[in-house]
Amino acid sequence: MRFFVMMIVTVVTVAGCVAQPKPEASLYQRIGGLPMLTRISNQTLDIVSKDPETNRSFEGVKMKTLKESLTNFLCVKTGGDCVYEGETMKKSHADANITTAEFERMVEVMRERMDINGVGTKEKNELLRILAPMKRDVVAN
Repeated sequence: MRFFVMMIVTVVTVAGCVAQPKPEASLYQRIGGLPMLTRISNQTLDIVSKDPETNRSFEGVKMKTLKESLTNFLCVKTGGDCVYEGETMKKSHADANITTAEFERMVEVMRERMDINGVGTKEKNELLRILAPMKRDVVAN
């Protein structure tokens, strides 16, 4: 009887270990954490702030502060433990008169930067899906 009980306990324990799927890492972890988000933010803002199609939106902006703010924003949105202390998207873009073309250009550059830096397709699409609804708060009507 004792052997039978021990056998059942062993089988249940092993089955429990096998049946538990490993939880998926957060997007923040899968994308490469703060170093990758910093790289993507910096490269994206460096390009769009000099691009003739989008540079007007960055006149007078403190780029170092904006880069840090974007990195922290992306960190929070992907599940990192950063703190974002910036304004809401709607408030921070209220007077900028961002056009749809400017918004789409920034998305295009960010997508390119993620590709160049080796961010996986799944992670890239997941991040873009998180950011897409913000278009209504960024683009002026």
